[in-house]
Amino acid sequence: MSSRTYLAVFFAVVTLAMLALVAFNLAADRFILWSPNGPSFQTVSGFERVIKPAWLDSIKPDTVFVGSSGVRDGFDPRLIDPALGLHSFNYGVSGITAYEARRFFQDAAAQPSVKTIVMAADAFAAGTEAQTMGAGFDELRLAVTADGAPTPRRQFWLFTTRTLSGGAVGMHALGLYMLAQLAPGQTAADRPDIFSAYGHMTEAGYDKDVIKRNARRMWMNDWQRGQLRAALDFVCHRNIRVILFFAPYRFAMIERFMANDADALFAFKRGILAEAAHHNASCQSKITLVDFLNANALTLEEMKDGKSANYVDLVHFRPPAGLRLLRRMLTPQTEPEFGVDLTALADPEAQILHLRQDVAAWKAAR
Repeated sequence: MSSRTYLAVFFAVVTLAMLALVAFNLAADRFILWSPNGPSFQTVSGFERVIKPAWLDSIKPDTVFVGSSGVRDGFDPRLIDPALGLHSFNYGVSGITAYEARRFFQDAAAQPSVKTIVMAADAFAAGTEAQTMGAGFDELRLAVTADGAPTPRRQFWLFTTRTLSGGAVGMHALGLYMLAQLAPGQTAADRPDIFSAYGHMTEAGYDKDVIKRNARRMWMNDWQRGQLRAALDFVCHRNIRVILFFAPYRFAMIERFMANDADALFAFKRGILAEAAHHNASCQSKITLVDFLNANALTLEEMKDGKSANYVDLVHFRPPAGLRLLRRMLTPQTEPEFGVDLTALADPEAQILHLRQDVAAWKAAR
């Protein structure tokens, strides 16, 4: 075979392989986005940082959830949308950093369709100036740059992400496999063996998780707080409703935070509240900060028949619990005793410090 013929064959094979890859990705992407159970796939861990910016652009939601794996697991649009009449999108990713939380928040806020952003405050308790992002994160996929300007040639980068990236291939193949396992009429909730967000924490799992997370603290440094302020500043003059919330970790985890560094936890809550108050005092848009990181019906849940109805582990709540949380956040008159709107209190400091009494009561009851 001559060198010219060899090159022609080589380039033909490469071209056909690339076309096949593009065709697979486009077909799989469309199937996942249009499948009735496709929204549940947003709760799955994988290459979320790669593909979710493209999905956000396609879905054009009115409500977006931003946060780490707790948000990713806990808010299933397939469950939420018909229950609350929303068109939502789950922008949660594993191990999110404060910088990524800021940038995903900006990306969501820049979408014309988005009217509400619900963001977990603990997204701003991770990452450092030296480690600002996780693997797969790319600024070019987001609607705006860090300073708020439109991202140049974004549609081109989204197209190449969807069609040629390894992350897209991985997520598309996983999505097709998982959705194909659902029998007609089944939803993700029927298959917790596949969709782990619908799994149940057991008593044995609870004991192991307490040991695994025994040394955890909850705190926020100045750089992380700066990322939160930058995120909120982006919506200062936008007509977008923003709800921040302290996630409802199981009370055993809250007790560990308090035992390991109560002052840091209090400072974390105060810091988030101060940023919300600063925003509300100076901006057209208003922030609501709802605290579920306390003693409440969810965090104090008793297991029944050896398993939890609301948790996968100490820090990941199940989608039915996420629906309950969202209903409370969107309509405060729903379960007014469940969760506390710190931005509506005359003395939020008393509510924050009340956690000491909650811990004492929890220990006494054990």
